[in-house]
Amino acid sequence: MPAAAPLFNPKVHLAYQKRKAILTMKDIKLDPSPISQVASTDPFQLLSNEGVKAFRRELFSKNVLENCSFPTRPGSVQLRGMAPRYAPFTYQFWTSLEVLGIIRDLAGVDLVPVFDHEIAHTNIQLGPHGLDGVKDTPSKKETSKPVVPWHRDSYPFVCVVMLSDTTSMIDGETEMAKGDGSTVKVRSPTMGGAVIMQGRHVSHIAIPAGNMPERITLVTSFRPRDPIIVDDSSLMNVRTKSLLPEIYYQWVSYRLRLLGERFKDEADKLNARYTDAVALTDEAKPGFCRKETVDFDGLTNWMDEQMRYMRQTLFEMRPVTDEDNINKNYIPRID
Repeated sequence: MPAAAPLFNPKVHLAYQKRKAILTMKDIKLDPSPISQVASTDPFQLLSNEGVKAFRRELFSKNVLENCSFPTRPGSVQLRGMAPRYAPFTYQFWTSLEVLGIIRDLAGVDLVPVFDHEIAHTNIQLGPHGLDGVKDTPSKKETSKPVVPWHRDSYPFVCVVMLSDTTSMIDGETEMAKGDGSTVKVRSPTMGGAVIMQGRHVSHIAIPAGNMPERITLVTSFRPRDPIIVDDSSLMNVRTKSLLPEIYYQWVSYRLRLLGERFKDEADKLNARYTDAVALTDEAKPGFCRKETVDFDGLTNWMDEQMRYMRQTLFEMRPVTDEDNINKNYIPRID
């Protein structure tokens, strides 16, 4: 049986226009980040009209709404954990070479989605009548509370994409805290536009939008592809709005794979030092090395770092009980 045709077509769904400027960590008076000096990009166009339609069609499909909706606060809903099971286009988009290349170039570091469950987390600010009333225009008073309060993200980088028409929008920016106690606002992207932010290291808030019937944003989270780069991800902000058995599996799986890559890299470095040391012996043969190749202090520090990473992996989880095995807001269906 031939493979199914791809749903994502970069020639149809992308309309990328490179951002005009970026804010660095130094610009907002914060300490340097171990990952990248990019704090946030200016908004840039990412999606074509067809791309916006494709995302909206999939996100508001019956399966996604019935299986992946998490009410948060009055007037706000989150969609989580839809890819790839219920949202194959969304999954193909965020794992494509074309999109990952754009993210890498703007973030200043090679990034990949943290894991599938965090692909296209969707924040939805609705009018007073919920999903059935998206044609109603909420007043300023009705949207006075932030969509998301002051926080730092669970993961190193995010790409936020606007899926709503912002022509008449009032406010709706992202406000970032600077190191000197002041703040700076990053204007909201227009429909199909995006912003990339190092949200784990920059405290920020989503200012509510007024004078529009909805505000729908995709938030896909990223971590460095290189396993050696610092990864201080956390589940704190997302644990209560996730299907716990699924997110715990994906969390532990990626952390174990990353640890395996780190251990292999360290073993390769040790082997290279040993090979160099053996080359200095009389016969250049292994088995009788007289030069020390193990850096005990360095190895101790490295192992302490990995053990901290392992302990943090466990700390971010809580035992799943029969009562919360299925999140009360998450009602699974059998396809």
